[in-house]
Amino acid sequence: MEPLKVIITFASPVFVDSEYPIYLDALAAFGVMKDAESLGSENSWKDADDLSSFLDRTDGDEWVWKASRLVFTPASGIMFQNMIRKSDPDRYFRDLGEYWTGRGISEDKPMGNIKPDTFRIKTGSGQQRGYQWLSASQWMEKAEAWAIGDREALEYYLLRLSHVGKIGRNGYGLIRSLSIEPASQSETENWRLRALPISEPGAPGIQYEHVQTCIRAPYWKKLERVVAKEPVV
Repeated sequence: MEPLKVIITFASPVFVDSEYPIYLDALAAFGVMKDAESLGSENSWKDADDLSSFLDRTDGDEWVWKASRLVFTPASGIMFQNMIRKSDPDRYFRDLGEYWTGRGISEDKPMGNIKPDTFRIKTGSGQQRGYQWLSASQWMEKAEAWAIGDREALEYYLLRLSHVGKIGRNGYGLIRSLSIEPASQSETENWRLRALPISEPGAPGIQYEHVQTCIRAPYWKKLERVVAKEPVV
């Protein structure tokens, strides 16, 4: 295994409204899952748990894959767009009207609590939470990541990906190109640009902060958070 650098360019903006960094090992695991699925595996996600055939890892009980988070180079400012959850709007509003009509009817309020002239959807709480939200995306010049691994195998699995980031089904984060090259001498420790156990040395010249986070995928699984350190990038 050798120090590697992954470079990704994009054909569409990347969805940036997320609290979680995007890790190279998580993308590789997704590629393993897709490959296992295409071969008829009955438990393709379980097959993606072990990446040791093409990624190196640290020692100890609190080990991590030697694969960094993606570091993005923006090509534009952040763009905002009002989005609606996938649904049938006509049915949504009809059901909403039927729910409120008849509640709190009085002589002064013949339609009940619903007020057609001032009616608003409360997207932050209650039954309508998340129906509508403001999304953030950004054009990226590229994303870079570093790893200690097998170049051919890592490339094979990463090329199974078509998008990076959330809401790929809506076209965000469409991959234009993906390439892997040997990391330069100054980049050999850049795989440490990721969540690390407290005892693990960080990347040279990079500041780290102590946080509660997951050090292995799935990175969103809050019940598996531990005290670790993350780079300030």
